[in-house]
Amino acid sequence: MPKTNGNGQARVLTPDELDQLMEAAPSLEHRALWAVMRFSGSRVTETLRLHWGAIHSDRIVFEATTTKTKRTREPLMGERLRAELDRYRQHWEQRHGREARNGALLFLSPNSETQPMTRQAADLALRKTLKVLGSHIASGVSLHSFRRSLATTMAQRGASLRTVQRFTGHASLGQLQQYIDVSESDEAAALALING
Repeated sequence: MPKTNGNGQARVLTPDELDQLMEAAPSLEHRALWAVMRFSGSRVTETLRLHWGAIHSDRIVFEATTTKTKRTREPLMGERLRAELDRYRQHWEQRHGREARNGALLFLSPNSETQPMTRQAADLALRKTLKVLGSHIASGVSLHSFRRSLATTMAQRGASLRTVQRFTGHASLGQLQQYIDVSESDEAAALALING
C-alpha cells in the first residue's frame, strides 16, 4: 500500500523507476544522495550525516552515532554506487574548492560548509522531481522508498533476509519482514492456491 497523508509505508519502486528518478535528479548532489540510499538501504538522516572518510573503496561506514539502532553498519558498495560517488566527489571538490576529506560532509546545506542538508530540503527536491516525472512514477513515493525498494527487490530476487539486514541494519529479522513489500502478483498467486 502506498503512503497517504503520512499513513502507510513508502511505495516500493522498480529498478526502472529508480533509474528514471535518478536521471531526473535536480543536481548531482541529489543524484548522489539518492544513489547512496538506493544502493546501501540507508535512511535519509544517516545518509545526510555521511562524511567523506566514511566512503571506502568497497564499503560505506554508517557510524553508530548516526544510525537509528546505534550500531555501526558497513554495507558493501557496488560498481554503480562507486561510480556515482566518484563523479560526485569531483563535483564536490570543484564546488567547494577543497579536497573531500575525512570529516567533510558529503551533503552540505546550501549556506554552510559545516552543516548537512536538511531532511526537508532533500524531501522538497524529491517532491519537485516527482512532479516533473508526473504519471511515470506512481504516488506514495517518499525518501524512504529508496530503502524499502532495496529491501524488497533483494528479497524478491532471492537474497536471504540476513543478507538484506546487513544493508538495512534492521535490529531484527521480524522488523525487516514487515518492511518488505508483497507484490500484487504474489498476492494473486496466494489466492490462486485456495482457488480464490
